[in-house]
Amino acid sequence: MGRPGTRDAVIQAARQLFGERGYTAVTVKDIAALAGYSPAMVMKVMGSKAKLYAAAAPEVPSSDVLLEKDEPLGFALVRRILRRRQDDESEPWSMVALLVQDAPDKDAARAELRDRYISWMSEQIDDTSPARQKSQLVVCVVMGLGAGTRVLGLLDPDEMADEDLIQQYGAIVQGIIDDPAAGR
Repeated sequence: MGRPGTRDAVIQAARQLFGERGYTAVTVKDIAALAGYSPAMVMKVMGSKAKLYAAAAPEVPSSDVLLEKDEPLGFALVRRILRRRQDDESEPWSMVALLVQDAPDKDAARAELRDRYISWMSEQIDDTSPARQKSQLVVCVVMGLGAGTRVLGLLDPDEMADEDLIQQYGAIVQGIIDDPAAGR
């Protein structure tokens, strides 16, 4: 089924292109060119464009990456988003809305991504409430930062130092995490 790493390279290329342009504007040929493979190899490895789209959905951040500075989660989430912006890496938090709106099956994509992000967040903040409202609030606020900085170009580092933004926006996110009333 191709060289070792073929699937990962194809998924990474797809993640980048779908995140930048959406499902309908990206072709298998585009993905193949970016990944360095033929369109036939992409189809052999992935099966279909829809299956590739599902496999390329952004991953939630891993805890070990977030907590490298041993800081509260709210601040660590903001720091990671700003680091990805600085390093010009794809931003999973800004891609979620686009991926749902442009998915071949919007309802399935919404349900899968919602579950993935809310479940991850509820594990991180120990949200065991039935509706996991606190987790939902945190995901919304963090998605807003990801989309605002990437899609609209808000909070430009030339206008506001990243460390100042981490302290201000991180305090907002952490405030939700720490607020016992937020989960009701």
